[in-house]
Amino acid sequence: MHCVSSKNHLKPEPKANTKVICKRCKVTLGETVSSETTKFYVTEIIIRPSDSSFLIIPRSQFVQSVIAQCLVELSSARSTFRFTIQGQDGRVYILLWLLNSDSLVIESLRSSKCIKKFPLLEDSMKTDSTFAWSAVKVLYQPCIKSRNEKLASSWESDISVHSLTLPSATCLELLLILSRNNAMLPPSLRRMNSFQVAFLRM
Repeated sequence: MHCVSSKNHLKPEPKANTKVICKRCKVTLGETVSSETTKFYVTEIIIRPSDSSFLIIPRSQFVQSVIAQCLVELSSARSTFRFTIQGQDGRVYILLWLLNSDSLVIESLRSSKCIKKFPLLEDSMKTDSTFAWSAVKVLYQPCIKSRNEKLASSWESDISVHSLTLPSATCLELLLILSRNNAMLPPSLRRMNSFQVAFLRM
C-alpha cells in the first residue's frame, strides 16, 4: 500500500510539471491546480486516525473500495452508469459500466488458481477461507494497447458518460484487479455481450 503522507512529505514539482509526489515513496498523490488549490487522487491518500488500532488494509482492497464507492456516489448524484477511467496523461485505460451496487459475493479461496495467476495481488487474498463481502457489479473493457479505440471515442463524446481521472499506474492496477476478479468467476459468468464482468469489493 502506498504510504500515508503529511504536508511535510509533499513535494510539488516545478511549475512546468504540476504533479504532487510523496518524498518518501515517490508516488504521484495529486496535482497543483493553482497557487491555492491542490487536487489529490482518492486512490492515493488515506486519512489515518491517531488511534494506534488503525487497521491497514491491502492496497488492492483499498483501491477496489474507493473506486466502488465513487461509482455508486456518482451514479446516484448524476444518474450516470457509464464511466471512463483515464490517466493523468489523458489516455483512457478502462471503460466501466455499473450494473448493480448491492451485490453480495460469497467467495471460497481454498483452492483458488487465481493466486498463482496474479501474484502482484496476493496480499489481498486469504488462501484458506470462505467469506462474503458487499460489492458492485460492473462490466468493463480494457483500452490499453489500442484496444476498443472506437468504443472509447464514442464514450468520450457521450455527455452521459462520466470520466474518473487517476494516476496512470493506478489505472493499470485497477485493470489488473478487474482481470483477477473476472478470472475468479465461473467461465459462464465472465462475459456479458462484448464486455467482461467483475465485482469490486466495497
